[in-house]
Amino acid sequence: MVKTFVIIQFLVLTICSLSLNLARATSVTEFTFTDLVTQAEVIAVGTVTDIREQWDAGKKAPLTLVTFANLTVVKGSPGTSFTLEFLGGKMPNGLVMTIPGVPQFTVGEKVVVFCAGNHRDFCPLVGIWQGLLRVMADPQQGVETVSDNFRVPIVKIEDGKFVKRSPMTGAQPPLSLSALLQTIQQTLPSANQ
Repeated sequence: MVKTFVIIQFLVLTICSLSLNLARATSVTEFTFTDLVTQAEVIAVGTVTDIREQWDAGKKAPLTLVTFANLTVVKGSPGTSFTLEFLGGKMPNGLVMTIPGVPQFTVGEKVVVFCAGNHRDFCPLVGIWQGLLRVMADPQQGVETVSDNFRVPIVKIEDGKFVKRSPMTGAQPPLSLSALLQTIQQTLPSANQ
């Protein structure tokens, strides 16, 4: 187990040294809601339709390709579906390389992605896990709501930040997907100036 961890750690450091883009991802700062909207090249709501791993011989690294369809595009022009490329996955020797903080996906789940640097950065989401919101059905309200990557419900956006459910927020209902999309639309004009 320790040997596997050391090998994976060595591979991550080796791969990180291959690209300047990887080097800047060694630390993650907190992104505001406005940062997510401004820095994203594509903002879309979509359903994960395919997850595929492949070995990239040129980069000498495993990649995980996640395809999204049934899109509602808020920013950018990804087409009717698009695929994001994440560093990590199964290697030819059978080991699996995972990058801490990089989200995992499940076929069939609905998400909101704030994307930038696809096919360039090790994680094509703005702020790594911060650029992924999970869409959940709320049968009590009869609407779709949003949670963060870790499935903690978001109750509102206040002072440019997501406010998540906690003892401090009490029993506030989760933020609806439609309210999130409306807030993104309202933020876009100021983000494009």
